[in-house]
Amino acid sequence: MDFDAAVARRMLNNRNLRITHGWGDIRDLRGALAVTSDAPIAGLNSLHAFDVRERDLEALLDVGFALLRAFDRDPAVEVTPLDRPKTLRRRLARRRLSCASQGSWMAHDHAAPPIVLNQDVEVRLAEPDDIRAFASIVGGGAAWARRLCAATASNAMQQRGNYYYLGCLDGVPVSTLHLLVDGATAGVYAVNTLRAHRRKGVSSTVMARAIADARAAGCDVICLGCEANSTAERLYVKQGFERTFTSDLWTAPGER
Repeated sequence: MDFDAAVARRMLNNRNLRITHGWGDIRDLRGALAVTSDAPIAGLNSLHAFDVRERDLEALLDVGFALLRAFDRDPAVEVTPLDRPKTLRRRLARRRLSCASQGSWMAHDHAAPPIVLNQDVEVRLAEPDDIRAFASIVGGGAAWARRLCAATASNAMQQRGNYYYLGCLDGVPVSTLHLLVDGATAGVYAVNTLRAHRRKGVSSTVMARAIADARAAGCDVICLGCEANSTAERLYVKQGFERTFTSDLWTAPGER
């Protein structure tokens, strides 16, 4: 899929909206956004969305990195095709940061064939009483992830446009997905399936329901993000998603 700056901006804005629903705080530095979170993840404690003049970039990086250090976080920067100036990567390298990982931003192809469903899977919207089960599947063995996911879901369920799905086998939740509808853009997050129930079409069946609901809500962009060239990306390609652009996460040594 050819790069479309307007679509990319919608995808990133949807991601940022999700962050504000409980995953972290976003501060406008007048030339970039600073994201901070209780989650020990570099991507949620970094500088994003650079739109600054060349002569102001170094000062902006100084301010942004000082803010991250104030929250006991090391410098980290997400770089996308939308960022300017174009010297951003070169200046990060001078500060001894390097690209630690690459993200793939994907959008669903309207013309993709229907996803094959597992008829044994019941897909339903999660209720407040399901938050613990949802967080347990998403967070897995990481206690901090379960706590943050539960707190975020509890808050987001009260916000317009948030839909939490559970894929169930014999009435037991085994798979999750969070759909965030913002105008004509829908973002897909928190896709996970318990290990014992993977490769059975459970996640794909939940995804099919979310895509259908997003289309019914009038969304012409349904997007998600994952690690580039990963097993997850290959699965999403089979589900009808195409890569639209990549992002690079630059971090300091020791923060990989």
